[in-house]
Amino acid sequence: MTTGLLLVIVAIVLACTPLTRAAPGAVSRVEDVVDGSGDVSVYVVERNINVTPRCTLRVRMNDGVADDELARVLESVWAAPGDSPCVVKSVETASRSSIIDAAAADMTPSRADAVAEALLRFDLATLSVSDDGTLNADAFVRTGDFSNAAELVRAAVASSPLEEEFGRVDWSMRWSADSGPYDDATISSDATPDLRLADLFDGLAELRASGALGAGYGLDDAALDAPIIAVRVNTIAESGATAVSVRLTVAGWDAEDLAARGAELAASSRAAEAARTIAALGEGVGIPVGTITANGTIDLLATP
Repeated sequence: MTTGLLLVIVAIVLACTPLTRAAPGAVSRVEDVVDGSGDVSVYVVERNINVTPRCTLRVRMNDGVADDELARVLESVWAAPGDSPCVVKSVETASRSSIIDAAAADMTPSRADAVAEALLRFDLATLSVSDDGTLNADAFVRTGDFSNAAELVRAAVASSPLEEEFGRVDWSMRWSADSGPYDDATISSDATPDLRLADLFDGLAELRASGALGAGYGLDDAALDAPIIAVRVNTIAESGATAVSVRLTVAGWDAEDLAARGAELAASSRAAEAARTIAALGEGVGIPVGTITANGTIDLLATP
């Protein structure tokens, strides 16, 4: 192949890669905004058969970044690429909390302050702005006990300036244990969650630590004192009302035992006593627990 022909082929190939050519300039402009407080990466996909072209930039802030520095970056970075076809996809903290797909118009100085403080408050959270302007906030923790679920709620409550800035925040949070007992909690709310949920979760942490829920995996039969190997709490808040349901998983309680001895197990078992304690916890903090079931079958709050 002659040198002249090679140059023509290279020119044709480069002419077909506009995003690749645009990427360095966009990266440079975003780096100017970040100004050493983090790293900028770019991902380019050129047009091809059944492939949508895209050029996206991601900013990952340094560990220990101050909230005001993060806010400064958040306020300016979305507009930094200018008329480039490349766009900023996300800004994330060192712990991987991030905000994605924000438009420059969404990030006023006061909003940038609220978002920065929220991102640094959570170890792992994702914020995104919907087309209707609603801010979606997802957070997840997989470690510890129910007190970690309480910390999620308190972090969300401390992030209430998000609601003041965006008008509505849809929260979706989940905590789960990373080993047995396999407790977990989900919190869905169309506004800042009720702080009293944190008190409920702290009470559940104390209940589990007390040993009252039993330990180990029990026997194969439906013993009255069989241990509770999982407590799963689901909370849904809509229009100011919070509904709480609890599902207990009790070791050794199979479908046949539940059908034959359901009334006895619901009234006189360790699980029944746990249900009464959990119900009392809810009443005590001001958030009644609506339902408590065992192994998906027995209603432990049913009136005899």
